[in-house]
Amino acid sequence: MIDKTVVKAAKNVVESGEGVARNIWLAGLGLYSRTLEEAQQLNEKTSTAFDELVERGKEVETQAKECIGQNAEKASDEVEAGMNDLFYRLSGVDREKLERMDEKIDKLTLAVEKLAEVE
Repeated sequence: MIDKTVVKAAKNVVESGEGVARNIWLAGLGLYSRTLEEAQQLNEKTSTAFDELVERGKEVETQAKECIGQNAEKASDEVEAGMNDLFYRLSGVDREKLERMDEKIDKLTLAVEKLAEVE
């Protein structure tokens, strides 16, 4: 009888140990599955957030280009005005007046060349 009880107790311990080992194995598989699902969800959220940031970046880039273009044009106008002012101070001649005179000289040169061809 003692042998039967010992064998029965040993079987119970082995079965109990197998049950615990199986439960540990199943818990590990469950943890792996949950971790995989959460990683996939996180990846989807990350992709969505990245795409949203790209779209916002495109909007900001467009606005920045417009602002830079406007500022560059203003800066160019200011530099040109400064150069005209400096030219006027140094020469005493207005740049626009000088350009008009240059156009008149070109017209006179053409007229003289035509007259020279006639003779």
